[in-house]
Amino acid sequence: MINSYRAKLLLVLLGLVVLLQASSYVATRIVIRDAVLQDAYRKLEQGSQLFSQLMQTRAQQLSQSVSVLTDDFGFKEAVATADRATIRSALINHSARVQADIALVLDNDKGLVASSVKISEDQLAVLEKIDEAASAGSVRYFPIIINNTLYQFVLSPIRAPLQIGTAGIGFEIDQALSAHLKTMTGLEVSFIATPNNEVQYLSGTLLTDEKQRLLQAEEREHWLNTDVWRSGDMLSSSVSVAKVPDQVTAVLQVPLATALKPFAVLDTQLLSLALSFFIGATLIALVFARSVTKPVQLLAKVARKIAGGQYDSPVQVSGRDEFSELANAFNSMQTAISEREQEIRYQAEHDSLTTLANRSQVFPCLSKALELCQEDHKMLVVMIVDIYKFTQINDTLSPEMGDEVLREVGAKLQALVSVQGTAIRLGSDEFLLINPVASMQHATAFAEQIEAQFEHSLELASTDIKVELNIGFTVYPDQGGSPELLLRRANLALNKARQSHLFIVQYEAGWDEDHLRRLQLFADFKEALINEEICLHYQPKVGASDGSKIGAEALIRWMHPTFGFVNPEEFIAVIESAGQISLLTRWVIRAASMQAKQLWSQGHQLRMSVNLSALDLLEDDLPDFIRKILQELELPPEALCLEITESAIMQETERSLANLNRLHNLGLMLSIDDYGTGYSSLSQMKQLPVGELKIDKSFVMDLDSNEEDRQIVKSTIELGHTLGLKVTAEGVETELTRDWLIANGCDTLQGYFYSKPVPARDFHHWLEQYLQRSES
Repeated sequence: MINSYRAKLLLVLLGLVVLLQASSYVATRIVIRDAVLQDAYRKLEQGSQLFSQLMQTRAQQLSQSVSVLTDDFGFKEAVATADRATIRSALINHSARVQADIALVLDNDKGLVASSVKISEDQLAVLEKIDEAASAGSVRYFPIIINNTLYQFVLSPIRAPLQIGTAGIGFEIDQALSAHLKTMTGLEVSFIATPNNEVQYLSGTLLTDEKQRLLQAEEREHWLNTDVWRSGDMLSSSVSVAKVPDQVTAVLQVPLATALKPFAVLDTQLLSLALSFFIGATLIALVFARSVTKPVQLLAKVARKIAGGQYDSPVQVSGRDEFSELANAFNSMQTAISEREQEIRYQAEHDSLTTLANRSQVFPCLSKALELCQEDHKMLVVMIVDIYKFTQINDTLSPEMGDEVLREVGAKLQALVSVQGTAIRLGSDEFLLINPVASMQHATAFAEQIEAQFEHSLELASTDIKVELNIGFTVYPDQGGSPELLLRRANLALNKARQSHLFIVQYEAGWDEDHLRRLQLFADFKEALINEEICLHYQPKVGASDGSKIGAEALIRWMHPTFGFVNPEEFIAVIESAGQISLLTRWVIRAASMQAKQLWSQGHQLRMSVNLSALDLLEDDLPDFIRKILQELELPPEALCLEITESAIMQETERSLANLNRLHNLGLMLSIDDYGTGYSSLSQMKQLPVGELKIDKSFVMDLDSNEEDRQIVKSTIELGHTLGLKVTAEGVETELTRDWLIANGCDTLQGYFYSKPVPARDFHHWLEQYLQRSES
């Protein structure tokens, strides 16, 4: 009887195993195949979106290319004067630079002025269609068909300041571009046009047979809309490229075999797994065939819940057998795991020192707060709080005292936020406050409430400490709508508070753009050096008593391809803050020394002045670098002058002074630049190994009319001579100023009266002309 029962049970188990495995295999196979096809459809749609983004990005780049051409002053002048030769030359050069296939200029009557290639009447007629279809007075982009070839074409008005013509640039969409788009999207790409209801395959990556199949009438109904469809062995989608002047469509396809390739692998694996499971189940059933009891099922169910993270399903047991012991062990395990997981989660989400939420909770808390504010139509203050000079508290008192300060500050901030608000410790001495408010006035009041809380000293266990804060905040939705944007703008406000030594600063419009501009300048800096966007201009320094004694100052200029001319003070500040000023300074020293060498070889033994940053004086290897440059160029030390501001000398005075002495020992002339704008004392001046004093132009430019400036400049000249220094005046712009400075003993003059800073070639020309006038 026992053997019969086991046999029946074995047959039942094996039958169930076979039935379950077969149904599971079939169902899983169907689900996987459908999922793979759905994934293929989704990827095709994503590929279509990526294709549209690539075409749009390319259109934007083309618009920038034609804008660069139309913004060029020389080009505008050539168009205004109808200088066809110059226009055509500019078009050819710009086409070569941006790799365009066609570039042209139309007058206001749509007549062809000039072009980089020969333009037929048919081609010009197509362009006129574009001009008629587009809105005038703006940059216009259209894909067009010329002689069965598809072009991306951009037209832009030329203004000076009124519109004097239209410039256009065209780029052929050829096989190379189609192949590139295929590489980027992973899809077959076809460009199809339907002028006058005729179908033309312009370019693409399909083979001949596939092209013919795509151009069939039944396929055309599909690719005239934007739905994804399946035809034969292809999954396809279409993207409208242009509707005016001609309908142009891009058809994107992926072979069905490619889409189903992952399924074939999974199908094989699934079948192998099913067979393996059946064999294993048969062996297990033969060895362990016995009745499956309800307690075992119950334990299995609870075990699955525990594996899924549910720890509140106790096993109901009775009796004292082995199963009861196992069930009690399950219940104890659930309780222990639940408690341990809660503790781990709490430690992972909270700061152990202040018990506030930690940095990992910034985005979850901020996202949740934004959702609640949207539902309740409230504003949200996002505030970053920094303890001013916290490092000094740690260093002067003790790290333990610093921890006590952090705990007390965290507790006060936590008490100030509302029930729906959150206080988070970002790390070190920074905290983030997220607090809903009813209006902008309430946001300001909340910040003032924090200021009032910290007007008095913190009462700590061991002593009282006065803590000062820097606070930067921004308000949703007026000043940002996403967590990332709000955090960045709050940080910008905090940085402003630190720099300005203010308690509270609210973000202001424009700071974000300035920040992004600074980031872009820093990102483009090294490439700008390589591409010669950064260059040197030279301004002459003329001897007051001996006009033939000429020097020059090398001044850096950056013509950015996007921002245009960038003020040197702006980008030098960016590069200094990023720790790259040494790279720029050494590039300037090398370039200026090479220019000085060229002038010396031509018989002009002038001294070239180069400006140093405050951080440059802290570079101990700078003197060795300059010495190697002079040796490499065989240039005497007296050919180079280094200009240092007063404020630069004030930073790490001993180290700066040591490096200044090393530079002086090389035989270089050292000069104090912008004298009168810093805070150096006479005692410091006496210690400096300098040979020149440059009076800042702010004291010189109004000498004609300002008696106070005259007294300052006169006393500065006398002071410089008393200290044995040569005195140079910057900002000399008039003859009266020049004569007054000469009469009062100034040694060297520099300013627009002689010349503005000019490129090297123009400086050479100015030097030759000036010396000829001096001799005559």
